[in-house]
Amino acid sequence: MAMRSGTTSSNACARAIAQHRRPHPCNRASASSLYPHAMFTSSSSPSGGEISSSVAGRAAFELRRKIEENKGQVSSRWRTSMATQLSHAGLSKNYGDEEKSKKFNSPLSPPIELATTFERPPSGEYGVDGLIYSRSCNPTRRLLEDAVGRLEMNFKESDASYEYDQDTIAPTFAFSSGMAAVASLILACPSPVKLLIPKDVYHGVPTQLYNSFSEHGVSHESVDMTNLNELYQEIEDNVRSDGTLVVWVETPSNPLCQVTDIQAVCNVVEKLRRHKDHGRILTVVDSTWAPPCITLPLSLSTDVVLHSGTKYLGGHSDVLLGIASCSPTTENGRWMAQRLRAVQTSVGAVASPLECWLTLRGLRTLHLRVERQCQSAMKLAEYLHGHQHVVKCHYPGLKSHPQYAVAKEQMSMFGGMVSFEVESETLAMAVVGAVHIIRRATSLGGTETLIEHRASIEPPERRTSPPGLLRLSVGLEDVEDLKHDLEVALEVASQIVHTATE
Repeated sequence: MAMRSGTTSSNACARAIAQHRRPHPCNRASASSLYPHAMFTSSSSPSGGEISSSVAGRAAFELRRKIEENKGQVSSRWRTSMATQLSHAGLSKNYGDEEKSKKFNSPLSPPIELATTFERPPSGEYGVDGLIYSRSCNPTRRLLEDAVGRLEMNFKESDASYEYDQDTIAPTFAFSSGMAAVASLILACPSPVKLLIPKDVYHGVPTQLYNSFSEHGVSHESVDMTNLNELYQEIEDNVRSDGTLVVWVETPSNPLCQVTDIQAVCNVVEKLRRHKDHGRILTVVDSTWAPPCITLPLSLSTDVVLHSGTKYLGGHSDVLLGIASCSPTTENGRWMAQRLRAVQTSVGAVASPLECWLTLRGLRTLHLRVERQCQSAMKLAEYLHGHQHVVKCHYPGLKSHPQYAVAKEQMSMFGGMVSFEVESETLAMAVVGAVHIIRRATSLGGTETLIEHRASIEPPERRTSPPGLLRLSVGLEDVEDLKHDLEVALEVASQIVHTATE
């Protein structure tokens, strides 16, 4: 998933998204050269004489269905790109299902299934996939979970550190919020539980650990995840013969945009797994700032990947939802999938059908939104980096960023989040007060650009953000409008602060 340099142009960003397409060795080949000749002379094809257009259409459908069913021979030759998968998020396929293939005029927007309970068959047997109660399974939630599970596994063999079936779906679970997903994952871990979390991390994670889990045998330490030697030592010092040690990665980090080398972290963990008597060591990546069209952590040996679906996946500031996907290829990923499914059902912090539907709607434009946001973020970062009133700009796409090389290799684009620092908290708050187009609000990933002074919303006793830091979630506005808004806001703020001190 390496990125070529000079990705500020539209063509470069388009190439970045296209990297997720599996190479097609027969791009210009005809259908008859790709599939056995017998398939085109099968009984499903009409023979002899003229046929009506309706018969031809049905025969072509049946033949194509047989081709798709013959996946063992042809699936390795073509894999739909992530952009195509996203554009069809939530749509059912008729191929390969005899019952569905008889039902046409199917909706091109999936229905919202609001029912909480479902009628039991006369036999009393619900069946393996039978619907019973919406807490344990809901059709709309299942559509979202399957859609995200497919996205998380949409990578090339060359990007994976292992072999896998192209049709594999990562077991995925939708929760009522990102923090509900975090809590459910911790509940799924056998005690005693200890988390190694990044020094720069979304403040909600340590707040939850302090306020809700500290009295229940869950402890944590902060580690510089970009320092592999420090990480190795911390894991070695904290691993136990029982319980669970969770290595928690957040990349890019919130709010300093630090980029952690996911594969390198997983390699460190695997080395210790092989050479030390221990309980479970679980790797978890919070990839909220790098949705699937930017980074695919499961391709880098991660056990679990988390997203706050409220952010980029939903993308319209109208969803509260969390997503956890477990690797189907690592032992710990498969183990966690079983435990997380049990927690989701028994604890019940599930995403509502409406939230799931809204997120499915958001997925359909994810690649287009993120491409535009990344383009604009790069231009704003370059502008802010050289601004006279800006002390420092944090953005993985800047060559001055300390983890630029890692970001270039690990991310297909550099993301839509930019943080920058001015000389004081007073000046920062003045800048926020002076914006006109950019909105003053928390959260991120929506169509509108947001600005936030992070230190003032973090718990005073656990502040990690520099006092003069401002975080930008770049939206879909014209970047020149955003640049002008920041230019005026920085100048107004500077005049206000410096006039007051004279």
